[in-house]
Amino acid sequence: MKLTKKITDLLFVLSELESQENTQLLIGDGATLRNNLLKLYRVTDNEFSRELIADIMAEAGYPWLGKLANAPDGALFESAVVATNDDFLLSEEEFLELIPVNGHFH
Repeated sequence: MKLTKKITDLLFVLSELESQENTQLLIGDGATLRNNLLKLYRVTDNEFSRELIADIMAEAGYPWLGKLANAPDGALFESAVVATNDDFLLSEEEFLELIPVNGHFH
């Protein structure tokens, strides 16, 4: 996760809303910060904090968190199709074609 000024500003706002224990999750960079934000999203009771985390993730290039967060409980899992045949699975080459040219693979 690349820290931009906007992300840094949002992290400061988030740190003001959360307990000292939870703000420890805001320390780090790159994949560590991304994973810590996901942990914080799960443990916080503050809805505004969750909105800020979704905004941070969207700014960092992970818009899927907002989609996941706004889905009704369990809706993503109920509607998921379980592949029972290899024809439904992407090969490694097909998967890599989905990644933008300048995208990052984590």
